[in-house]
Amino acid sequence: MHSGYSHLGPTKPPPRVDTPLRVGIVPTPNFTLMPLACFIDFLRLAGDESDYSRQIYCTWDVLSHNEEPILSSCGVPIIPNKSYGDPADYDCIIVHGGILHSEERPHTELYEFILSASRKGVLLVGNCSGSFVLAEAGLMSGKRCAVHFSLAAALRQSFPDVIPVTDAPVVSDGNVVTSPGGLAAINLAMFLVGDACGESRVHKAFHYLLGDRGFDKVKIPEEAEIGLKCEDRRVANAIGLMRQKMYELSSISEIAASVGTSERELSRLFKRYLKVAPSQYWRQMRLKAAKWMVLNSDRSIAQIAYECGFADCAHFVHWFKRTYHVTPAKLRRSHREFGLR
Repeated sequence: MHSGYSHLGPTKPPPRVDTPLRVGIVPTPNFTLMPLACFIDFLRLAGDESDYSRQIYCTWDVLSHNEEPILSSCGVPIIPNKSYGDPADYDCIIVHGGILHSEERPHTELYEFILSASRKGVLLVGNCSGSFVLAEAGLMSGKRCAVHFSLAAALRQSFPDVIPVTDAPVVSDGNVVTSPGGLAAINLAMFLVGDACGESRVHKAFHYLLGDRGFDKVKIPEEAEIGLKCEDRRVANAIGLMRQKMYELSSISEIAASVGTSERELSRLFKRYLKVAPSQYWRQMRLKAAKWMVLNSDRSIAQIAYECGFADCAHFVHWFKRTYHVTPAKLRRSHREFGLR
């Protein structure tokens, strides 16, 4: 009998954080399954280390007016885990649509829910044809809207005061964000996660989602592109593993073994392609994530040190000051003082 795979799970307890990104997902009848699955899986990967799937940095609920399954356009249902409540419980509400010619229309409670969200200042997101639902609710007037090229004419005809955009994966206009669906759902997830959680979470999820090879239809973050386009896949995959292990650190020798090489050879490859040692590259990755948290969160300096994999707070402050020529606390104070002017 196989002993199981429990050793592949978390080795440290998750950090205690106020979740930066809380998402309420509202699928409409006959929603498109693939874009929704891509979107949720990106949140899953961005929300925790590796693929442990704990909802730490991102949380999500599938919402509806009742507990009945919602049928996708391909016939696979999704079961809501919550009914509509207070939209202010979420940082954004995603209305995820699908085929427009369906005879089954969204329930009236859906429109009431998104109108309530709008009144409370909650960010509204239309994914795929979900933007049509927002327009039907009167929330898109005069706004730019990312729409699939095949639906642009229908959008113009039905809502002449909405400005269709067919060449962008994500459009943000005021308190509304739209995306045309398809693989652009990954770009949408990247946009929301990057704004709430920082680019390190985006890079981590992106590399894990695409695995060993990227693909041309998704816009690649600049930092992730460095690894994915490197000529030697061992370097690219080592960078990916470093992103997976932000606070659950491994040694460079363990990273090297995981990508099929030795620590000495990995060091040689990093210096050849990136002009830096693996340990230094990893530390700079963690420091960049830490700097974002210092400027964009209320976490304590000690907690940031923990989340970014430093042995202790003093060690973190030392490297932060050495890299950015200022302590984390002083940078935070000056940033907030400047922001209040």
